[in-house]
Amino acid sequence: MFGAGKNAPIELTAEQKGPDSLPPYSSETQSSQIAMEAMSTGRTETRTPPPPGQALRDVFQNATKAFEYIQKYRTPPDPKTYSVWYTYAAGTDPALVARVDRIIEVKGSLPPEDIEAICEDMIDLDPSETAQHNIGEAMEKEISGILQMVQQSVQTNDEYHTSLNAIGGSLANAMSGMELNGVISQLMSENRRMAAKTLELRKGLKESQQQIATLNIELEEIQNQYMRDPLTSISNRRAFDKRLSLQIEQARHGGQGFCLAMADIDQFKNINDAHGHQAGDAVLKTFAHIVSQNIKGQDMVARIGGEEFAVILPQTDVVAAYNLLVKIKHSLKGTVVPIGENGEEVSGVTASFGLARYEPEMTASEIIRAADAYLYEAKNTGRDKVKAKGL
Repeated sequence: MFGAGKNAPIELTAEQKGPDSLPPYSSETQSSQIAMEAMSTGRTETRTPPPPGQALRDVFQNATKAFEYIQKYRTPPDPKTYSVWYTYAAGTDPALVARVDRIIEVKGSLPPEDIEAICEDMIDLDPSETAQHNIGEAMEKEISGILQMVQQSVQTNDEYHTSLNAIGGSLANAMSGMELNGVISQLMSENRRMAAKTLELRKGLKESQQQIATLNIELEEIQNQYMRDPLTSISNRRAFDKRLSLQIEQARHGGQGFCLAMADIDQFKNINDAHGHQAGDAVLKTFAHIVSQNIKGQDMVARIGGEEFAVILPQTDVVAAYNLLVKIKHSLKGTVVPIGENGEEVSGVTASFGLARYEPEMTASEIIRAADAYLYEAKNTGRDKVKAKGL
């Protein structure tokens, strides 16, 4: 079924968006307006802010390391796995770090049963909230720092108001030119002091605003990573379940129907056994890439298991969906997959598909079972097929 040959490798790319630049504040004299804008985003308590950016850097670096460990040791990309690797990367629990190191030293990997045991024994926090929790703490500290600056600004404004009243009284009583010059000098000194305080406040608020904007961007990125399969960069099972529930909800409230396809790489174990796990990974990436290139923007492909994929096709009838899957099937079979640095390749890889159309009042489990039933039919009738009701 699989042959060797020469062909140019398929390159898969991924883009990351960086933070947008923030506009500068328009006036150094509008400290009250700046303060009110900052207060609208914060809480009412004050704390000493941490060193700028440190909390964010720690959280994002640990999250990035966690996803790298998931891919390096081929551990299941699920919430419990992420929680273990994040704690390991952060180094906040020496006992957990030592336990993971011992397992890897003995087994060369971190099997699912060990991940389960570590979660039960050593991790209390809900793994689905780990990264969000850490970034939330960092954001809270930044907001507390803003509020401290706002309170300082209010105090400075009160002092300035008191000083102006005092100077006003002196001005009314000034009789000589020398006395008048003294009052004017005092007024100018107070203005310079207020301008310096306003500039300091503006600078601090701008830095905190930029920091919070960066925290929001990194939080969104971590949430996106948490919903992606680290190997193929497409959606994972968690994202699929969420999207399927939304699709069903829309269909029940007058939206158009949709189709669900379940796909499975044929004889995937044979590919791993014959060519190694690196070849299997290359095949999974290639299949994900082919499907992604053939679906529309509103469609979704997700890796929901080892070699299992799901495709949600909104506003698509069975015939159109069937023809699309046949096209994908032929494209995969005709693709030569590079699997190593020495020019090794795998060809003739096939996949089987089961296709179901959403029917009124169907649950998520029911439409998945319907698509799975047709997938099993495709597998049992020779593989490399697309099966659906009446097709």
